[in-house]
Amino acid sequence: MSIDEQARALLKEVVTPKRRARQRIAEPLREAQDFQIETPTGIVAAWRAGEGPAVLLVHGWQDDNALWSPLISALAEIGIASVAFDLPGHGFSEGDKCSPGLAAEALQSVVREAGPIDAVVTHSFGGPVTGFALINGFAPRRIVMIAPPRGRNKRWFDFAAERGIPDEVVHRARELYAAEVGLRAAFDLAEVASPIETLVVHSMDDDAVEWENGEAIAQRWPNAELVLCDGLGHRMIAQDRGVIERIVQFVA
Repeated sequence: MSIDEQARALLKEVVTPKRRARQRIAEPLREAQDFQIETPTGIVAAWRAGEGPAVLLVHGWQDDNALWSPLISALAEIGIASVAFDLPGHGFSEGDKCSPGLAAEALQSVVREAGPIDAVVTHSFGGPVTGFALINGFAPRRIVMIAPPRGRNKRWFDFAAERGIPDEVVHRARELYAAEVGLRAAFDLAEVASPIETLVVHSMDDDAVEWENGEAIAQRWPNAELVLCDGLGHRMIAQDRGVIERIVQFVA
């Protein structure tokens, strides 16, 4: 294959999430108000549990709303509403592509339809998604980022390394990504440096997103606090009781 053909194949893999075999809904959302929201990538599924200003929950790559079940319950116990949604190409939402920018457009559509939103909690890829939304005017009172990557640069090269694809193909794929999706391929969440009060939580044994990502973000964001833990990995951290208690205290 030519460099362009290899680059297009790589691009497709990087922006195409693999859906779970079965769609899931967080238990506390089963009786919640549901939304079918029109976005540029198709219909996005969203849910609101509770009344008044809510905490928006933004899951990570190849995950879904079910991640947030323990946090939604904890927030409800003290009367705080939650809004959760499935990113484009994930869960109950339509689409076959997902990038931080496309997902940020979906996020902002959810905010318009299911708001008002007071705070946002993100996990992993949800961090860069929210970073793009902040650049485009999203302004919650507080932000919590769990295991946030600075960007997706590592993903490009990991995909390529696994397949023995040369760097020149990666660079060409990133050019195509910027042109076709209309976004910067290189994005550094640390450089967003939002002044919003922010809590960054990361486990030092995270083998998907190294904890130094969270440290760098917290150092660059002027009103950010970094909380490091250990033994909670990449996903379990979002459902850990102690972490949830800290999040609830922060957004309350």
